[in-house]
Amino acid sequence: MLKNGSFSEGWDDLPPAPGFLINQQPKGWILNWVEPNESLFGAGDAARGVPECIHKLADQLPPNEQLGAEKALILVGDTTFKIFHANSAFGAQLSQTVTGLKPGSQATLTVPVLAIVYDDPDPFGAESGVWVNGEGEWVNSGRMGNRQWYKHKLTFDVPDDGTAVIDIRVKSKWMRPKDFFIDGITLKATADSTPPPVIADPPEQPPVQPPTETAVDTVKVQVPDGVKVVTAVSNEPNTVVIVLPPDLKADIQ
Repeated sequence: MLKNGSFSEGWDDLPPAPGFLINQQPKGWILNWVEPNESLFGAGDAARGVPECIHKLADQLPPNEQLGAEKALILVGDTTFKIFHANSAFGAQLSQTVTGLKPGSQATLTVPVLAIVYDDPDPFGAESGVWVNGEGEWVNSGRMGNRQWYKHKLTFDVPDDGTAVIDIRVKSKWMRPKDFFIDGITLKATADSTPPPVIADPPEQPPVQPPTETAVDTVKVQVPDGVKVVTAVSNEPNTVVIVLPPDLKADIQ
């Protein structure tokens, strides 16, 4: 159902953003960011730069930030996803559409996010949020904490089409450094086990028999009164020869 919740399945390099920045789109996800001077997801604040969005592998982190360590930035496997900017306001989003869920059932999405806000005193200077099928909310850094894993947990009813559209968003509204780490995303849900409709085979049709040829041994000819009829036998099979005077025409039925 959910794909690549641990970000360990690789990525695709996106075309360069302004400058030489090449962001990494995780396999199974769609990565977007807010363009400079555009609103940060509808808020009054605007983005001023494009964040860097990359995978951090375990061997790129110090031991105390690896899986299982005191300040771990990896929760599952050997990879975490990082979105950050050193000195600009920014916003970014990861999206995935999950299909094949059981309609009418309940599902729970859990998205751990760790924010590093550095020396920003504004509890709304950094925010993250999770939405499913358009329903969700922002959580500010005052609730998330600094350098702490905050688990966004969203329980929802699966719609009739069995689809969950997941959007994970982060934003920083000040020209200050901010780092976001995302890892260990899970979706507890019931797969749709309804078998597909069975389409019966069409009934067998009897074979079409070719029309039976009826032997013809008589040709019916109707002539007007007063016209003399002369018959002759042709040596060419299945051929009737009609010879008419100039003032008559043949009407063959």
